[in-house]
Amino acid sequence: MSEYSLNLSAKDIFEKEFEKTLRGYQPIEVDTFLDDVIADYQRMADMNKNLQKLEEENKRLKKEIEELRIRVATRSRSDVSDSQNQHIDILKRLSNLEKKVFGQSK
Repeated sequence: MSEYSLNLSAKDIFEKEFEKTLRGYQPIEVDTFLDDVIADYQRMADMNKNLQKLEEENKRLKKEIEELRIRVATRSRSDVSDSQNQHIDILKRLSNLEKKVFGQSK
């Protein structure tokens, strides 16, 4: 995150005073200050762009998580019902086997 640290605060910009000369401000001093302001604005724009990408990725991942939760819940229900059907099938086979081995009861 150090590459995104700002050199100037709003207070720095507001309180900045340029040296006055006979014809006004020193152009080099003003240009240097404006270069710093431009660099900070570019960093801020880059941070905003990265933040937007992260927000989009966050939304995508939340949607994917929700889809996976639904898929897992659906599978769990079908797995339980399949398991119950298998148990019933095994019990029926066992009952038929007992009847054949031990004969018909009553």
